[in-house]
Amino acid sequence: MDVVRKIVIALMMLGGLLSMSATVSAQDEGYENSAEHKALIAASKEEIGLLVYSNIAEYNWVYILEEFKKKYPWMALKVETIDMGPSATFERYYSERSVNRRTADMVVTGAPDAWLRFVDKGGLLPYQSPLGQDLPEWSKPFPGLYAISTDPMIIIYNKMLLDEDEWPDELDDLAEWSEEKRFKNKIATYNATSHSFGLAIHWYLDKHFGDESDELFEELGSISRLENGGAVMGDKVAAGEYLASYFVSGITIFPHMHQPGKDKVLGWSLIKDGTPLFVRGMGVTKGASSPASAKLMMNFILSHEGQVAVGKGGLTPYRMDVKQGEVPYLTYADIVEKVGVENIIPIGYDREILAESEAFLKKWKKYYRLKD
Repeated sequence: MDVVRKIVIALMMLGGLLSMSATVSAQDEGYENSAEHKALIAASKEEIGLLVYSNIAEYNWVYILEEFKKKYPWMALKVETIDMGPSATFERYYSERSVNRRTADMVVTGAPDAWLRFVDKGGLLPYQSPLGQDLPEWSKPFPGLYAISTDPMIIIYNKMLLDEDEWPDELDDLAEWSEEKRFKNKIATYNATSHSFGLAIHWYLDKHFGDESDELFEELGSISRLENGGAVMGDKVAAGEYLASYFVSGITIFPHMHQPGKDKVLGWSLIKDGTPLFVRGMGVTKGASSPASAKLMMNFILSHEGQVAVGKGGLTPYRMDVKQGEVPYLTYADIVEKVGVENIIPIGYDREILAESEAFLKKWKKYYRLKD
C-alpha cells in the first residue's frame, strides 16, 4: 500500500468522524423515541436472553453490561458474554448452527478474514441500525456489520529492566535491538499463524510499509518470540521474561494500568511510526434466538452512552462526540493527535487478505523462524 493510499484511508477515517458528530446526537434521541425502539423492547422481553461470542474479556464488557442493564432492566440476568479466540467465535457458531443448537445471537470480534467468510456464508443478519446512518462508511463495511471500537496495537515494555532512554515507542527502536545479543528472544508479538487477529495485524503492516516491510520483518523476527494473547504478553513483560512486546492489543493492557504499582513496572506507547488500529466488528447473527435483544445491544453500543461505556472498559470509542474527559483511556481522535494520521494503519476488511494470506504467511514464517 503506497504512502498516498495510506494517508487517504486514514484521512477518510478522520473526515468521516468529524462530519458525523453534529448529527449523531440528534439521531440518538430520535431512536429512543422511535416505534422501532419500542418494538425491539417489547420483543426483547419475550426472548430467552442474549448470548454474545467475542474476543474481548469480561473486564472490557463490565461497563457496557452495567449501563445496558440499567437501561433495559429485564436483561439483568439474561446476558451472557463468552470470551474466546477471534476465529473460534465463528467456528463455534458454525458448529452449533449445523446441529440446530442454541448459538450466539451476536458476535463481537477482531478477525477481518473470518468476518469476510462469515458474510460470504450468509451468517450475518443484514440489520440496518438506525444509529448507523451517519456513522463513517469504514465503520459499517457490510450491511449489518458495525465497528464497536477502533483499538490500537501498542508497544509495552518493562521499565525496571530497560534504561529510560531505551523505552521504545517506534518499530525502528525495536528493529535496532536486533543488533544486540541481549535482546535475542526477549521481545514478543502475536503469532500470525495462530489466528485471524495476529494475521491481520502483520498482513496490514506488510501493506503499509510496502517494500520496506521485508527488512523490518527480518529484523524483528530475528529477536522475537511468538504468543497468542495480549494478556499473556503483558504478564510476561511485567515479570521480566520479555523486555518488550509489540502489537499488543491495548484493550488487554489499559484496564490493568490502574493497579497499584503497575505503572512503575510496565510502560506502554502508541507506535509512532505505525500504529495498527483494529476496526473491531460486531453483528447480529442469522441464527440468533434473541434477535431483538441483540439489536438493542448493538444500538446501545453505537449510541453516545454506549461508546462512553466502551471506552471505560478499555476499548477505544470512535464517535467524535465522546470527549477525552468522559473515558479514562483513549479515543480515536486522541490517537490521531498523538501519532499523526499518516502513521495510522487501519485494519479493516480488505478482501485481498483472503487471496494473499497463504503466500504472506509463508514469507512471514521464514522471518519469524518458523518451519514452513
